[in-house]
Amino acid sequence: MNFVDIQVNGYAGISFHEDPLTRDQIQHVAAHLRAGGVRAILPAITTHDLDHMAESLRSMRTLIDEDPSLRSLMPAFHIEGPCLSPQEGYRGAHRRECIRPATRDVMEPLVEAAGGPGRVAMVTLAPEEDHALATTRWLADLGIIVCAGHTNAPLEVLREAEGAGLRFCTHLGNGTAAMMDRHDNVIQRLMSLESVKFALIPDGHHLPLFVVRNWIRWLGVERCVFTTDCTVAADAPPAFDMDERFELDRTGDTPVVRLKGTPYLAGAALTMAQGFANAVERIGLTNAEATALCCDQPAALIAPWLSGPDDVSSLRS
Repeated sequence: MNFVDIQVNGYAGISFHEDPLTRDQIQHVAAHLRAGGVRAILPAITTHDLDHMAESLRSMRTLIDEDPSLRSLMPAFHIEGPCLSPQEGYRGAHRRECIRPATRDVMEPLVEAAGGPGRVAMVTLAPEEDHALATTRWLADLGIIVCAGHTNAPLEVLREAEGAGLRFCTHLGNGTAAMMDRHDNVIQRLMSLESVKFALIPDGHHLPLFVVRNWIRWLGVERCVFTTDCTVAADAPPAFDMDERFELDRTGDTPVVRLKGTPYLAGAALTMAQGFANAVERIGLTNAEATALCCDQPAALIAPWLSGPDDVSSLRS
């Protein structure tokens, strides 16, 4: 297969927040991804101390640039946070003490550490934390795909964000409170937007698979992509265990990662091959639909970064 995964936090026992990440570790991840049929990923750097996030981006970019095959596999980054909702439930497993309002002063050093907009394909933020949507407009003007995630934005804010350049929703149905108004909730608000596309995590934990099927029917296959949002636990050795903040629940068909001592999910243990199998065998999609969701449409979404820096520059003209 030629899977393209737009949100990968780590893989095969290795976290992208290792301090420092080594050449052997990133080559280990690359070998496991390729063996699993993965053509390309966006490594996801998530909410942490700003200096730590910047250093993670900078050091990982340096390792990738040393090897053209890694640059092909990991052409750009997905920065998820730190400009997210601080509300319990909506922030998920992101560190409360590290969450910041969205400002250019926060985001610009991170984009620069990653190597500029040619190396940042996606930024996930909460639109309600972006005053006057100035950061959304600035990121969109750079050609970066602005994603709503870990948000409880009112409908009017989401509509304004859509007009300011919001193009995507990170893991729809996740990064939300467990209990919400049955009608006016952020899932319904996001799905009412007309020009936004959506990522879904098809592991049966983040979303029940019948919900995935329902939402695809509502939105249409063409407006969705599958992502794993996977962590170090994906394709990890059987004896692998998480660090002290997390726990790996091995019950069920697919393991799941939780923030220790809470019901909150903290990324998946899913591979794209497993997601594809779930799509066909458990959700009931055709092979062509599963291929669109796991391969063709995520590739089209980040096509400029897959193609190279010249194509990314053209997005800003």
